[in-house]
Amino acid sequence: MHRRRRHQRDTDEGAGPDSSVGRSGEADDSRLQKLEGKDTHDVSTCAKDEHAIIKDTTTSSPKQKHISEKGKATHDVYAKDTNTIIKGTISSKQSFHVTKYVILRCVGFVYFIAFLGAYYQNIGLMGKNGLVPAINHMEQLKQNFSTPIKGFLSHPTLYWFIGTTLEDWHMEATAIIGMILSIFVMIGLNSWLVMLMLWLLDFSIVTVAGSNSFYAYGWESQLLETGFLAIWLCDIPSFSKGYIFRDAPSLSEPSLIVLWLFRWLCARISIGAGLIKLRGGKCWQEKTCLYYHFETQPIPSPMSFLFHFLPKQMLRRAVDLDFFVQLYSIWLVILPGFNWYMTNLRRLGGSIQVSICVKSLYNHMKCVVCVLTLFSIQAGFMINIMLSGNFAFLNHVTIIPALACLDDACFPSWLTNYVYQSRKIRTDDVESRTRRSKIARLFIDICLLSLIGMLSIPVITNLLQIDGNRQAMNASFSSFRLVNTYGAFGSVGEVRYEPIISVSSDGQNWTEVELPCKPGDVKRRPCFCAPYHYRLDWNIWFIGFKPHQSMLQRRERWMYELLHKMLDNSTDSDKRPWLSLLHPISATYLEQNTIQYAKVDMYRYKMNEALWLMSRIRGEEVVWWTREFEEVLIRPLRMQANGVLAYANMYELQG
Repeated sequence: MHRRRRHQRDTDEGAGPDSSVGRSGEADDSRLQKLEGKDTHDVSTCAKDEHAIIKDTTTSSPKQKHISEKGKATHDVYAKDTNTIIKGTISSKQSFHVTKYVILRCVGFVYFIAFLGAYYQNIGLMGKNGLVPAINHMEQLKQNFSTPIKGFLSHPTLYWFIGTTLEDWHMEATAIIGMILSIFVMIGLNSWLVMLMLWLLDFSIVTVAGSNSFYAYGWESQLLETGFLAIWLCDIPSFSKGYIFRDAPSLSEPSLIVLWLFRWLCARISIGAGLIKLRGGKCWQEKTCLYYHFETQPIPSPMSFLFHFLPKQMLRRAVDLDFFVQLYSIWLVILPGFNWYMTNLRRLGGSIQVSICVKSLYNHMKCVVCVLTLFSIQAGFMINIMLSGNFAFLNHVTIIPALACLDDACFPSWLTNYVYQSRKIRTDDVESRTRRSKIARLFIDICLLSLIGMLSIPVITNLLQIDGNRQAMNASFSSFRLVNTYGAFGSVGEVRYEPIISVSSDGQNWTEVELPCKPGDVKRRPCFCAPYHYRLDWNIWFIGFKPHQSMLQRRERWMYELLHKMLDNSTDSDKRPWLSLLHPISATYLEQNTIQYAKVDMYRYKMNEALWLMSRIRGEEVVWWTREFEEVLIRPLRMQANGVLAYANMYELQG
C-alpha cells in the first residue's frame, strides 16, 4: 500500500503543476470518444501518443499553461481525430470532412465555367445589340409586377434592384464577380454567403435569358439546385467569429441531412435520365440508339469518330450499361449506412456514379489494409461520355451530388492528409459553441428537409406518371428551381442535318460562315470544348430536327436576327458583339467585306472514317465528314433601304 501511494505521488509530481489539466483532458477525451462512437481500443495508441505530446508541451511551453482545461481537452480530441485519419485508423463513425471539401470546390469550378461562358458570350447573345436583347424581356417583366420584391419572388434575378434599365455592363459585371467568387471557392475561401451570392448571380443570368432558348438547358437548373444545396453544406453563419466570408478554419462535420439531399438529387438525375430513355424513342428498347448517337449529337469531338465505328454488338452492350447505371444501380446511393455492408453498398453506388476509385479500409493492428478496390463502372461510363462529345458542364455537375455518397475513407490518403493537416484545430469553448450551433443546425436542417420534401412531390408525380401525363424532361415546378426533374436524349436522331450559313457580296460567290465547334467545313477537325458551353453552336443543332421550318420559326427564331445583322455591315464594333460568337476566321471575313446577301442551306452530314483509319493518313489533308445537299432552309436574303429583310430575286443573283 505504501509503495502504491509513493508511486502515485511520484507520478503526480512528474506530471508537473498542470497534471490536473491532463487528467481532466483525459476524462474529457474519454467522454467525447464515447459520444462520437469511437473504438477506444483502435485509437488507444494514438491517444497515448497524443497525451504524451500534450504533457510535454505543458511542461515546456509557458504559453500552453494558460490554455483552459476545456480548450486542452478539445485540442486533444481534434488532434486525435486528425491523427486517426492520417495514420489510417478508421473510427466506427463515418466522417465527411473530405467529402465536403471536394464537393464545394467542384461546385466552385462549375460555377467558374458557367460565368466564364457568360462573360464571353452573353453580350453577343442577349446584350443591347445582341441576337435576342434581354432588356426587352426585363422591361416586360417590370410591367407585369408592381414591386421588385413581387417580381423577384416570381422571376428571381438581382436585376430587379439595379434601379435603372438593364445595361450590357450589368451582365458583364455579374459574370466577372461570379468568376472571382468562384475562384475564392476553389481555393478554399468559401462560406454560406459566398455560395449564396454565386447562386443569386447565376440565377440572375438564367432568369433574364428567359425570353430566348440560349439558356433553355437542363444543366442550368441542375447547377442552380446543386448550388442551393452547397449553401447549406457550408458552416452555419457565425458573425461573431468573423467567418462571414469563409468557413471557420477548423474541422466542422457537414450536415448529414444536406448530404442526404445531395444523394436524393443524384438519384433523381439518374432515374429521370433512365426513365426518359425507357419511355422515349424505340431505339432505346431496340438497343440501337448508339448506332447513331455519336454521329448526330450536338457537337461531336474527335473521339466521336472512334465510338461511332465500334462493333454494333459492343454498342448494344453499352445501352445495357446505360440502363444499369441510371436505373438499376442508382438505388444504392440512397441506402442508409446502418452497418458495414450497407455503408459499402452506398459507397459502391456513389462510385458507380462518379469516376473515383473507392476503397474500404479495416483498422487492424494499427495499419491500413485495402481489402476492396472498386474500379467504378461509371468511371469508364462518364469518361466515355465526356470524350465522345461536348456536353458542356452536364457531366461535371452530375458527378457532384454523387460525391455525397462517399465518406472520407473513400478518398486517396494524400487528399485526406492534406485536408486534415491544412485545417486548424479549434481551441475555443467547444461545448457552449457546439450547443448553440447544434440547435441552429438542427433548425436549419428540419426546415430544409421539409422544404425539399414538399417540393419533391410534383417531381415524383412526374417521374412515376401518377397524374397520367407524359414524363416532362428538364422541368421545374417552382420559380426558384429548388427541386427539378431531369433527363437527356430521350430520343436520338438517326440522320445528322446541319444548317450552313453562307454570305455573298455579289450573289454569285458564296462564303460559308463557320461557328467555333459545330460541323461545317468537312476538313476542319472537330474540337474538344467541354465543359465550356458554346451556346450558339448548341442552339443551331436543334434546327436540324425535322420539320426544320418548325424549329426555325419557333425555338430558334434568332437565326433571322443573325442574318439581319450580317447584312447590316455596320463599322461600329460596339454594334457587332455577336461576331465573338463566330469562328475567328469568319468573324474577320465579315468585318473586312461588305455583305449583300445571306442564306441558309441544309446539308446531310456523315462521318467519313473511323478515327484509327484517319490517324494513319500522312502528308495529305484529312476529310472528317462527307455531306450532301438536302434543301434550302432560308432563301437568299438582302436588306432593303429601310432596313427590312427581303428575299432576293433571281435576276439579282444571276447578276
